[in-house]
Amino acid sequence: MTRTGLTRKMNFGFNFLTGRLFCSFLLLALFCCHATLLSAQIPQPAASSQNAVLMTVKVEDVDGDGLKDASIETRLLRVILSSRTGSPSVYYLKGASFEENLYPPVIQDLGYSVPAENLRPFLSELVNQPFNASGYTVEVEEQTAETIVVRATANISLAEANVASGPGLSLTKRFTFRENAYHFNVEHVVSNLREQLVSVGNDESGSLAMSFGPGVFLDPYGPMSLLGLKPGAVETFSDVKDFNGKGAVAGAYNGIGVRDQYFCVLLEADESARVAATAYEITSTDERRKPHKGFSISCVMPKFNLGARESRTFKYRVYAGPMILDQLTSINRGQVSEYGFLSTILLRVLQFFYGLFPNYGLAIILMTILVRAVLYPLTLKQTKSMAQMQKMQPKVQDLKDRYKDNPQKFNEEVLKLYQKNNVNPLGGCLPLLLQLPILIALYNTIRIAVELRKTPFLWIADLSKGDPLLILPIAIALLMYYQQGKMTDPQQQQMMAFMPMFMFVITWSLPAGLLVYWFASSVLGLLQQLQANRIAAAIKEE
Repeated sequence: MTRTGLTRKMNFGFNFLTGRLFCSFLLLALFCCHATLLSAQIPQPAASSQNAVLMTVKVEDVDGDGLKDASIETRLLRVILSSRTGSPSVYYLKGASFEENLYPPVIQDLGYSVPAENLRPFLSELVNQPFNASGYTVEVEEQTAETIVVRATANISLAEANVASGPGLSLTKRFTFRENAYHFNVEHVVSNLREQLVSVGNDESGSLAMSFGPGVFLDPYGPMSLLGLKPGAVETFSDVKDFNGKGAVAGAYNGIGVRDQYFCVLLEADESARVAATAYEITSTDERRKPHKGFSISCVMPKFNLGARESRTFKYRVYAGPMILDQLTSINRGQVSEYGFLSTILLRVLQFFYGLFPNYGLAIILMTILVRAVLYPLTLKQTKSMAQMQKMQPKVQDLKDRYKDNPQKFNEEVLKLYQKNNVNPLGGCLPLLLQLPILIALYNTIRIAVELRKTPFLWIADLSKGDPLLILPIAIALLMYYQQGKMTDPQQQQMMAFMPMFMFVITWSLPAGLLVYWFASSVLGLLQQLQANRIAAAIKEE
């Protein structure tokens, strides 16, 4: 066959079977699009609309202790500031995929018991001087369309401050909440109420501490890791002892955090602080439920002195909510998420498709098609190179038999053979190596995208959980089995014999969002395999 005829044959298009598969996949995508548009037309409850809620604050006695608390509501948060502790007693997340308490931990509703000393809801207090006995006076200091500022002042009189046995200190906390943020700021003003020098705290325990516990317990209740926060950097730890060893050094970090797959809590001071964490097991009264590992984290200021009637201000920033990249980037903590450079680009692509069709399942399919299309020239080059290498194998084997006693001569002759036929021995590897970072980034993007949590798609109620009917794992395994039968290399077929069963085992428990990507990628991969076989056959006929 002439080269012109070969080129025409290679560029003619997919064969009939390939065309049928492509059309079937396209019809499936169109069906998903139609189902998505229908679901988008279903009226949603007014309570779930973020734009329907303005920033509000009410000061009233919520817990019946005779002291007024503050109830704050923004577009993304619902918080109750307790007059008993001067700290949040309820921290409720709002959003498309979040309508639940971060604190109190919902795990308590499942029969898990958390010791009282580990229930620390962003609790800030002076070391060895809690004001819980007398409580706090909670007032609204400022309210605008974009911010709410609430002040909590410890209830302590001058007479109590001048008691010789007391430290003579007062603590005022100023909380600032914003309209569209999962973070808030806390400003602490420590005042000396006496006419003499006062030392606040001690070298061992520090002075002002902000703490949180028992960790992040939101569905799917995955393992947590600790974070050491530095200006512009984040260090991740899985071992508490290792973390505490580094965190005990003054100035090593200015903040601490805890993170699971989708959510995080960050406590960050405006200056160097000492951080520490405590780990413990949380068990359920139901023996069928597995125990969980909890964390209490704290960020402590060092000891300091106050002159007569002097005050000093300490500022903290708290982020508590889903690891949404834009939210974390707004406080210069994008490093807390696991998005790399490529993953960030792919997330933007996913968000773009979601803006066109408001369903993340369909957005994943469209993003997979786009990425595969972008990588197709590399895949085609890899296919042609491997086909040419396979065509050269009989000649290479002949040279190997001829120069079996002279390896150096054999290598020289093989190189001449490749050069004569314009074959690059690395041509099949380099395109694959260039594709791998993008495919790994695509997998990582879908794995950690919190936007998929509680997002339905067709029969799947939640893309962050497994396929309840196991349809996708079975389909992925069958596609691999079919693709395996289309391989032209017997050695490859033998190596891949157990892959379909192995693929089912590793995919049946994966999040459905990953399975949607995997299935779409497998279909496109099958189409490419069919075309690769056609190209390989055409090259052999040359």
